[in-house]
Amino acid sequence: MNKKMVVLTLVLATLLVMPACKKKTPGRLSNEGALAMVPDGASMVLSFDFLKFSDLALFDKMLKDDWKKEGGPGKVFANYPEFVQKTGIDLKKDVYSVTAGIYGELGGEAPRVVGFVNLKYDKEKVLGLLRQNNVIVAEENYRGLGLYTLKGEESVKDGLRTLSQEGSQKEARLVFLNAYNIIIGTEAQVKLAVDLAQGSGASIFKNGAMMKYVDKLKKDTMLWLVIGNIPDKYKNAPAGGMMPVDLSKAEAFIGYLDYKGKIFSGEFQLLSNNPEGNKQVVDMLNGLKALGAMGSAKEPELGQLLNGIQLSASADAIKLAFSLPEELMNKLSDKAKDKAKNMMPPPAPAEPVAQ
Repeated sequence: MNKKMVVLTLVLATLLVMPACKKKTPGRLSNEGALAMVPDGASMVLSFDFLKFSDLALFDKMLKDDWKKEGGPGKVFANYPEFVQKTGIDLKKDVYSVTAGIYGELGGEAPRVVGFVNLKYDKEKVLGLLRQNNVIVAEENYRGLGLYTLKGEESVKDGLRTLSQEGSQKEARLVFLNAYNIIIGTEAQVKLAVDLAQGSGASIFKNGAMMKYVDKLKKDTMLWLVIGNIPDKYKNAPAGGMMPVDLSKAEAFIGYLDYKGKIFSGEFQLLSNNPEGNKQVVDMLNGLKALGAMGSAKEPELGQLLNGIQLSASADAIKLAFSLPEELMNKLSDKAKDKAKNMMPPPAPAEPVAQ
């Protein structure tokens, strides 16, 4: 190959690589990078692509209409522009993803949780706001990083929810891991995550039993989740009545939700090596679906919803797949809100003012 051909080949290769490089967002984690931060032992793992969610009309509506709802960010920030100005975070472009692990028995009394928020942020601005609003109640040093205890209220003023358990408040811990990642969760799990980030401990990648389910999933989606162990209280629930189901062999639950071209789509599977039981469950659900379709003449949106859902059974899984237009979901949401308003009792008459 002569020198001209070598130069031409290098130029073409550079042109092909450059667009891909430009698309990469500094600090944004891949699915693999996010999972590598989750300590081993989680019974459930989920990942939420916040950038995809922020593209939804629903998200814009939340910012516009729901801002001042009781307990919302309107308690601290007058409007969204003020939120951006004070926090330095534009939710439309600066929050990339949220990944979480849940530890202990699903549905148990004292779940342990750790979440990782991957975003572009200014630590001093966020930390200053937390302190200014008295959200931080304690601080300690853990492996060279600040470990902050957040106030154990139902919701704190920066919008981060604390974790609670029956009979007591369990404050969340927060760590600013680096310029692009914040860890929040129960104390033990947050410390394990810090250990892992600093090179000690094992990530969920070491858990072959869990990863065999994670590997089955479509993960370039808006949301995906894996429940790697179905608790016995669900598998062994007493069967009976007119519609008995057999979930005794259920192993795991996996699924994803996506949004593209104004269409919500997804697939959820209960993995269970039980051909007869799986067919029984799907036959029952399809029967309920047929009953619902009978009322679709008066509620056409209900008919569209049911037509967009497919249920099927195989020897080793029960599958629910769906494809639903965003317009339909917005209509159903508006109707549900209207019905909820009509069900609300009328306000009590004002008490007469004493003369």
